[in-house]
Amino acid sequence: MSVTNKGWSIIAANATLVAVVLLLAFAVPRSPYVIVVAPPWSHAGRVIEIISRADGTFVDGGRFNWVAIAHSNQTDFASRLMSRGALVVLDHALAAGCLRRN
Repeated sequence: MSVTNKGWSIIAANATLVAVVLLLAFAVPRSPYVIVVAPPWSHAGRVIEIISRADGTFVDGGRFNWVAIAHSNQTDFASRLMSRGALVVLDHALAAGCLRRN
């Protein structure tokens, strides 16, 4: 039984969907420390402003001035960051290697 081009497309789409779901499952913040990504086109202090307005604490900066580590013990911290302007909020363990400056 051979697989047609349409069959390979369906297999590729399903594999991509599974990969995205797995990535999102690991990216969901599970600890009080999160990675906050602000819009890259915004001013330099925007990520700190977002963290502050969400009642969090700035912990450390990232490789870029629009990425930072933040902390809060409140369970809805990630959703508050998103509502204050963060583009992405990730669990800090997932992206820790990307934040180190060389």
